[in-house]
Amino acid sequence: MPKYSFIAEVADTLAPGEITSARGTLTAPCPEAARKTVESSLRSRGYEATEHITITPK
Repeated sequence: MPKYSFIAEVADTLAPGEITSARGTLTAPCPEAARKTVESSLRSRGYEATEHITITPK
């Protein structure tokens, strides 16, 4: 499976108004799957992704 890098702007659901960024790499079958995985992972950690998620092949 291909590797992707991501950068996401996220809002902290426990501290409304707090915006930060997250970045990393992951393996996924396609960019759309990578985006869904990033969104799900962020939600599980108490963050909500804004519209600003960049997925690029690594």
